[in-house]
Amino acid sequence: MLEISRIYLSTGLLLAIFTLIFHIIAMECPRWKIYEHRRIPSETIFIGLFHRCENRLIDGVLNTSKIYLICDENKYLPYNKNLSYLLNKIQPIEAQRFCNIAGNPYRCNYSSINKSFISSTIITIFTLSLSIISIYLHLLINQFKYKTHLGIAITTISLLFIAFIFILITLILLSSTMSYDLFEYRYNLNYRLMQQKHRNLTTDFEQNIRQIAASDYDIRLDWSAGLEIISLILSSFTLVSQILYLFSTYRNRIG
Repeated sequence: MLEISRIYLSTGLLLAIFTLIFHIIAMECPRWKIYEHRRIPSETIFIGLFHRCENRLIDGVLNTSKIYLICDENKYLPYNKNLSYLLNKIQPIEAQRFCNIAGNPYRCNYSSINKSFISSTIITIFTLSLSIISIYLHLLINQFKYKTHLGIAITTISLLFIAFIFILITLILLSSTMSYDLFEYRYNLNYRLMQQKHRNLTTDFEQNIRQIAASDYDIRLDWSAGLEIISLILSSFTLVSQILYLFSTYRNRIG
């Protein structure tokens, strides 16, 4: 039975490490969502937790041009009266691009949705890292100290459960806000809706914008979201392995 317990530990440790690696790669890469323009490839946008990237057509030498992927922080303008004059004078597509200018004075910041994403992923990294350390502790402590192993196992399971829940929360937030960055960055929707309410205009405005976006863009998950889904699956397997280890250790103690 002790050998079986070691197998559970080794399997759980390996799974937890891979879960953490996949999660960190997904977190750092700006490929959670892709807004692919149906007609103009240079208008395609890639969205990550910290950055958004665009295909931009840049003129080169000898009258040639090439599409380059340019990434900026995924931040948005604050909605206040000081910016009303500026935002009313430019096209919606250009409004949020002020945040892409280095040293801009507009105090751009991540949206509340993005802050929730970032917080959830950081908590996941923290709990996964602690669970890896606690699983490794089992291998360092004398295998016959059952009470110590039981206490560490319960702590590990709690940490892994928290990590699983926050990965799940991240994916739920992602699926429920698929269009958010497109509407904000390309159409500056929230600010324009505020203006429409002040003018007491019809509520058809938002529906019209959504129809335009649906006709212009194909919205789908990108490969970073796929890595996060893999992380969710691996974290569930890790959790199961440590629950099995807990039962195995308990049986060794009483048997």
